[in-house]
Amino acid sequence: MNPSEPPWWRRRLTFMLGLGIAALVAGGLLSLEPPTPPDATPVAAADHRPPPTPTSTAPVLPTKVEPVVRPAPKPAPAPIIDSVTVEKQEVCSGEDNLINVRAHSPDGNDAYLHTTIGAGIGMRVPLRVWREPDGTYELPTVTVFGKDNVATTVQVPRYTVKDCEPERLVEVFSRRAPNTEEDFEFLARILEPPRRDKAARAPFTPVRFVWTFDDQHTVTTSTPMVTQTLSPDVTRPRSMYVQHLVRVDVFDATGKKVTGRSSLQLLDSTFENFDKKGVVTILAVGTPRFPVEDADGVVRQSFRLSHRWKGPVRLERVTALRARTPEPDAPPLPEDTEEVNLGVDTLPEGRGVDIPASLDTRSESGVTQVTYLLEGTTADGHPARGTFSVMRPPPRPTRENSTPVTDPLLLAKVKRARELLGQPFVTDEDLWRLEREGRFKDLKVQRDTP
Repeated sequence: MNPSEPPWWRRRLTFMLGLGIAALVAGGLLSLEPPTPPDATPVAAADHRPPPTPTSTAPVLPTKVEPVVRPAPKPAPAPIIDSVTVEKQEVCSGEDNLINVRAHSPDGNDAYLHTTIGAGIGMRVPLRVWREPDGTYELPTVTVFGKDNVATTVQVPRYTVKDCEPERLVEVFSRRAPNTEEDFEFLARILEPPRRDKAARAPFTPVRFVWTFDDQHTVTTSTPMVTQTLSPDVTRPRSMYVQHLVRVDVFDATGKKVTGRSSLQLLDSTFENFDKKGVVTILAVGTPRFPVEDADGVVRQSFRLSHRWKGPVRLERVTALRARTPEPDAPPLPEDTEEVNLGVDTLPEGRGVDIPASLDTRSESGVTQVTYLLEGTTADGHPARGTFSVMRPPPRPTRENSTPVTDPLLLAKVKRARELLGQPFVTDEDLWRLEREGRFKDLKVQRDTP
């Protein structure tokens, strides 16, 4: 044995320690690779894919979504009143004074402007102010409304109401004629207010009535009533309200004159329909205004179809709905519906077109009315809608279905109306119209006293 070499047991111990260290290093390196399941496909050594993410079985809580808060729409601005002018700086108590209002909307929505002046409505109102017994009087306010009825109010400019009274006043009353959209009836009534001085008035018997509409169109009548069509001015921009001023000059046989005025502020439903619903309105005006059944039992009317939109409207569908009278104590019957052809496929801008419509009350004995639903489209793509109806008139009065007239004055009016109109029977509407025209003023009937 070489004395410089370590003993054999030391060499074996060193060898065993080296093997242990090598085994530990190898085990650490192998622990870095994931174990391969028994049924897994072997992966090439060069493919170092990350292990799949384990799926959790815990419930997934919904994510809280914050609501979207949109800013509130900006309110429409209040109108700006540019001027309020009065016609006269001095008037007698009760004498009308024309108030004229000019206004605009800051955002350009002038189409919604409408106004009240005291108890009157309109941008031009004939205002009457009365003096109190103590000599005081109060001028009202002017309120101008804009879009969404946002309003501005100011006082009527001061003017003097003198201690005098007009000898006579003329009140102008109006109403929309039945079964129409644009026809209005106007009635002038002469009033003689009480006078403090008790002086006798000069007699005044009207013989002529000169009506002026919107300072342009004039009509002369011999009676205190006139019917006039009030259409929006197509030369002006469309608006929610249409303004009108009516004046009547009443003359007697000597040429003496007394004047009355009235303002109207009319809602334009065609503007409102487009503003609120986006629909262009197809208008239908029937002639005659009320259905009349001829000797053959047929109701015939002509309807003028028109609109107020720029360019033509193309009719795409017309549906006829027939309403029927159910048997006594039976539930209402469903309406019969069918598509029909009116012979017109385009409604031009402006005057429109006339189409005939009829209802044969004998061949369709159970039908009470036929309603036509019109659907179309404007040249620029807006929907257009309209409707009109042909109706069975009420049965003619007979002794069996009517109550006899026993009042002598009413009976005299009925007989006079039949003579004036050349009709075998008359309606309440006929009597009211003739009454307003003064056709019964000379009737004097002695009533029986009990």
